[in-house]
Amino acid sequence: MNISQEFALRFHTAAIALILTLISSQTIFAQETTLVATDTSRSSQTWTYVGAGSAVLITAVLIHYDQEIYDHLYAWRKRYRPADKTSPVITNMGDGTFSIGLFGGFAGYGLIFNDKKAVEVGKIGLESFLLTGITVQIFKNLCGRERPSASTRPGGFWHGPFSYLREPKGGKGIASFDAFPSGHTTTVFAAATTISDFYTEPWVSYVSYSLASLTAISRVTQSTHWMSDCFVGAIIGYYGTKLVEHLNYGNSSFTLQPKADEYQYGLTLSVKF
Repeated sequence: MNISQEFALRFHTAAIALILTLISSQTIFAQETTLVATDTSRSSQTWTYVGAGSAVLITAVLIHYDQEIYDHLYAWRKRYRPADKTSPVITNMGDGTFSIGLFGGFAGYGLIFNDKKAVEVGKIGLESFLLTGITVQIFKNLCGRERPSASTRPGGFWHGPFSYLREPKGGKGIASFDAFPSGHTTTVFAAATTISDFYTEPWVSYVSYSLASLTAISRVTQSTHWMSDCFVGAIIGYYGTKLVEHLNYGNSSFTLQPKADEYQYGLTLSVKF
């Protein structure tokens, strides 16, 4: 890890630790916010299974056509100057620093101006950022898929977890072999879901998910991900946030709480028996 990477990691750690510590210490902001109740009926569960099956099918189809989709989107970016100029900018919305700043801003505003909803947005946003980020890293380490910029075959080779036990081909860094799923897409869809669930005006959802989708596309045009990486990342971001909301507000025996100190940050999952 070079100096700039170490500094970035320490900055992220310090920022999240500070924000989560401030939020968790403000017990007067207990969860008064009410989100739309989840439908737990049998028909709803059936549709959940249908949706899960459809997601698996769509992922398989996308993996099959990943190379073709990438070739078309990359050529489109190079052909149209506005896309070539905006793609590197839009893609930064999926960076972890952006989410930390965004939800840290919500939390800070809420704490200063006694806005309970803003505090909860900051809390849920940061918790979902951590939970989905951990999930993505597990999949990345298990799959070891080549990024488009480092692919040795159409669609990128899947090295599996053993890619971390040997020197990557071509002298490329290990980051070239952790394409699946897209962390940027996961992060931005988690953020979009959090904001849309608290601010229920239709235009908020349209804007949030449109920006998230553009970010996902930019990950492909920037040669960092395949479309299937982004699709799965979006699913993890969306449902990971729903899980965080359920653990915070639902009738669950599980409780999710932030934990932070000088050296580390994370989430503590408590179970009531």
